[in-house]
This record gives sequence, C-alpha cells and structure tokens, in this order.
Amino acid sequence: MERAPSVFLHPDINQPRTDRLISWLENPAVTRYLNEDRSITSRLRETPDPVFLTCQLNRQGRFFFVCREEDPEPIGFVRLAELKKNDAYELVVAIGRQTLWGNGYGTQAIIRCLETAFFQRRANTVAANVHADNLRSLRAFEKVGMQRVSQGCGYVHFLLNREEFLNQRLA
Repeated sequence: MERAPSVFLHPDINQPRTDRLISWLENPAVTRYLNEDRSITSRLRETPDPVFLTCQLNRQGRFFFVCREEDPEPIGFVRLAELKKNDAYELVVAIGRQTLWGNGYGTQAIIRCLETAFFQRRANTVAANVHADNLRSLRAFEKVGMQRVSQGCGYVHFLLNREEFLNQRLA
C-alpha cells in the first residue's frame, strides 16, 4: 500500500483541472459525504474562462487543488470557507482519486489547509462538519488534532483554534 508523501495546495484553476473536479463532483462515491450544491458542475461547465472559474470557486473563501509533491496533477481539493464569526473558517476536504483513499493524503491535505488558515489567513478558529459515518475523514480530522465539540443530525462538528494548532506544531 502506498503511503502518503507530502502534498501541496495548488491555487491555480484551469480548464483541465476544472474538468477533473467536475468528474469528481459527478462521482457518487466521492460526493457521498459532501454537501456541495448539485448545480455546481453545470455552472463550472458554463464558465470556460479561468478568471471566472477562479472567482466561482473562491467566492466564499479559498479553494485549492491537492497535489502530490512528485506529481502536479490534482488528486483532490480543499476549501476554506469564511464563516461570519470573527476570523473563523470551515474546512472541506475531498480526495477525488479513489485509488488513493486510505493512504493519508486527506490528513496531509488537512494539515496544509490548517497551515494556510492559521498562517496566511490569520484565522482564529477552523471548523469542520463531517458525516458521522465517514470513518476515514473522522480519523483524519482527529489525527491532526481537531477536537470533536458536538455531534448531531448525522454530523460530527470539529474545531481547532490557532493556539492549539501552534502548540501541536511546537510539541
């Protein structure tokens, strides 16, 4: 089994990457636990200009493709959505390439996204809502130190603040 090497978050959005994103968003196995608007794929198809694609995907925060260090082709995506609370963000992560599921890429992507949130966006808090039956994602969020704060309506709510994240990194 392949183990996850380092990943990086790639902000560049172009048509080939968007086509890959659309294929992931049309795959029921990938979207099973996502709450994405079902019309997003048709809106992405109708927007061929990279500038408009970038605006569409970044309209509520920041969107990045997840890439392996040795391969610039995306394997998934993360989104940091700004919440209305003071400097808080919600993190969404999806590894679209199913053959890589269970190899730690999601965990690595969460870490890179937390670094972006706390160091570049100056977030105070990052939250995540994970389906209670999505065991891989639950393990990944716990592994990076996010704390379960509540559970209900089929979701587990995680939080992590900047101070806790920094303490983990320094330990």
